[in-house]
Amino acid sequence: MPTTIIQLLGFEGPNLFGPQPAVFLQVQSDSDLSRRLKTALKDAAQSVGMVLGYLEVSARRGPAGQIISANFTTPTPAIGVALAEYVVEGLNRHAAGDAEWDAEQPLWELQKRRRAEALPLPALQIIAEAASRSIPSFIRTDGLVQLGYGARGWAFDPAQFQKRAERPSLLGDDEVGIGLPPFAGPPATLEVPWQRLGPIPIVAVSGGDARDIAAHTIAAALDAMGQPTSLAVAAGFDATRDLLSDARGAIAVLGLSADGIAQRGLALERCAYSAIVDLPGELPAGIADHAELARVLGVPMLITDPAGRVVLNADVPAIAALAEYAPCPIIYIGTGGDNTTIGVHRAQGGMAVFVREGLVIAAHGAAEQAVLQATLPPAALPGALAAIALLHAMGLSWEQIRGDRA
Repeated sequence: MPTTIIQLLGFEGPNLFGPQPAVFLQVQSDSDLSRRLKTALKDAAQSVGMVLGYLEVSARRGPAGQIISANFTTPTPAIGVALAEYVVEGLNRHAAGDAEWDAEQPLWELQKRRRAEALPLPALQIIAEAASRSIPSFIRTDGLVQLGYGARGWAFDPAQFQKRAERPSLLGDDEVGIGLPPFAGPPATLEVPWQRLGPIPIVAVSGGDARDIAAHTIAAALDAMGQPTSLAVAAGFDATRDLLSDARGAIAVLGLSADGIAQRGLALERCAYSAIVDLPGELPAGIADHAELARVLGVPMLITDPAGRVVLNADVPAIAALAEYAPCPIIYIGTGGDNTTIGVHRAQGGMAVFVREGLVIAAHGAAEQAVLQATLPPAALPGALAAIALLHAMGLSWEQIRGDRA
């Protein structure tokens, strides 16, 4: 039986396997090829010149053979996906005894592709400087390099450095020169407005039907308070990047697509607040069960600032189970007042927002306060409760929240 690819994903940002861009490969074979697969991936990456880190390979017996999974980090996940395809083809060609297969040409093509897609050195130096200043950066869908987010963002075209490098030389192709000619001016520099660049507060909401209710409610309340807010719902990777490139937003509110997180990871490095409000009715492709789906939706929680807050739906056990991974304080929400998870959390001094006898109750430890009437349909309640909890965590008073929702 040939080795067949079950799943192959290139993650361009934080994902189920870790906070860095990565590749996940899962194959089926009639024997345990984990050692050979690991060696082949390392050798191929070295030949191509691709950075490969934290390579993990495991095998388990499946119903029709061995299931072998491999994941590794790489700053070039698209190249990593192509490299994984090459390795699987190589394993099959070797197993079939195909002496005619040219194993070197695909590697050479990948090496050329890697070089062609690499940013010019000056652009990489600017990105490195941004990282040293804790300024996020990414390559936009239009090819520009974005430094910072939203109103604190700025972009430049990396092609300008390539054009400078391609200026005609006075030397012939076989001649060697040392440095610039004595009459050449200094290389042009790019004036980066470092002082105004940086991240902006990001609210990341994941879930199912109630997700967009939470995102819309939060964005509307912040707008009403005079905060320029950018909003995207059902946002995949590219839509998120587009929103973070929008210079009009001082705050970004994202209703994140489960498929987007599962297939490409997150398009942001960190958020200030996050919420997992409910589970979608359908499983995204490649997701085994609702427990794994909850972990996918929990990826934004993992990059939430320790000084921020995460909202978890205590009514959904798979979501509540993510609490042990939270890097920041938790606010539980629930559509009933007798939830055991909320009770234990409050006994430990934690915060919760829940419904009791038709009222939305905000609690901090033993203290309680009725906030407003719970008039929404049951399916919409988790989104509204998450919005109330996060708005209060962001500094809005209960009076302001009631006024915004009146």
